[in-house]
Amino acid sequence: MHKIVALLLVLLVSCAKMTDERRAKLARENYTEGMSAYSAKEYGDAVRKLSEALKYLEHLSPEEIKTAKYTLAESYYLKKDYVNAVVYFEDFMFYYPDSPESEKVYFMLVDSYMKVAPDAYRDQSYTMKAIDKAKDFLSRYPSGPYTEKVKSLVEEAYKKLARHEYLIARFYEDFGYHYSAALRYRDLMINYPGYISEAEALYRYIKSLFLVEEQAKRQQFKYEKWMDEVNEKLKDVKSEEDRTILNNRLEFLKKEIERWKTLAEDSKKEGLKHMQTYREVYGENVYYTELKKYAKQP
Repeated sequence: MHKIVALLLVLLVSCAKMTDERRAKLARENYTEGMSAYSAKEYGDAVRKLSEALKYLEHLSPEEIKTAKYTLAESYYLKKDYVNAVVYFEDFMFYYPDSPESEKVYFMLVDSYMKVAPDAYRDQSYTMKAIDKAKDFLSRYPSGPYTEKVKSLVEEAYKKLARHEYLIARFYEDFGYHYSAALRYRDLMINYPGYISEAEALYRYIKSLFLVEEQAKRQQFKYEKWMDEVNEKLKDVKSEEDRTILNNRLEFLKKEIERWKTLAEDSKKEGLKHMQTYREVYGENVYYTELKKYAKQP
């Protein structure tokens, strides 16, 4: 019995030893083949081999691990898989923030975020992330081989954000939400000067201010219809509690009508004030001629 147990222990140790040897062999083979694939610009193979090598990183030296991580990240970048590139560049910067490669890695990280970011019609979270990363890059590396490229990426990012905000404003304008459109155009001019056509943005801002009156009339029609429905219910109400609830509802709707009337009046005054500014800055161009129609000015 003791002999059997001893034999099993020998076999287990032997298997473990073989397994460890096999892991070491896989680490060496995949690392070497991955680096060769990278040198041959076969980035897909480089990604596969180096990812496999890093599964057995205990058999790689610290310098080999660092090289493998850098090469893996750059291979994703060069094969235009920017989502994975972001993940691996972030990982590299976390573990090796002061390495000689960090400046180049950080540039590729910023560029990857920009390339992952969708067009101006969709959510711009990645664009904002790219800007944050770019600002941090410029604070770390104010002058270097990638500084001007990063500054260009920031300009590109702000243009995309400006376009995104413009499209939202146009959506509100096109669907008749003129007050919301006016607020969006105002914020667009405040937050993104130089990235938009300021003559057009100001025109659309003033136009939207004038058209708030139309929106107010639609709101009034809707609220008055609801008030009629409430008044019908009041005819058949039984309890005093229900009567109070319905009367409160009526009071709320009346206040909303007055609120929209005030918004329309204030918006019209604001529009006329800015219309004068428009004329002084841009002259009586096509946009100004259109504004006169909306303002109902002679």
